[in-house]
Amino acid sequence: MALNVDRFRKLVALDEDDPLSRFALGQALFQEGSVESLNEAAEHLIVANAKAPEHLATYHVLGQVLIRLERISEARSVLTAGCEKVGAIGEGMGRDLGPAMAELLKTL
Repeated sequence: MALNVDRFRKLVALDEDDPLSRFALGQALFQEGSVESLNEAAEHLIVANAKAPEHLATYHVLGQVLIRLERISEARSVLTAGCEKVGAIGEGMGRDLGPAMAELLKTL
């Protein structure tokens, strides 16, 4: 287990409601790539997405996790919602993830 995963687990343990800690842990687990890590990543990213729906990177990473887990219907829903959110935000703020999410949607 990577050191950053351990660190992010500690941050989540300190505040389970912090969406950015959940996102960071989910992203680190996604990078590990095992099915077990991906399943746990999905759990953390779903919570992060619910608590901070304006955070576009969560949609992007969660969509990728769900694709890797072959949860295609859920991935399509998450990525579609992320693409819709892009139009509601200003320049920067993750807008560049819109095209990346749209490309992922095309693969489904």
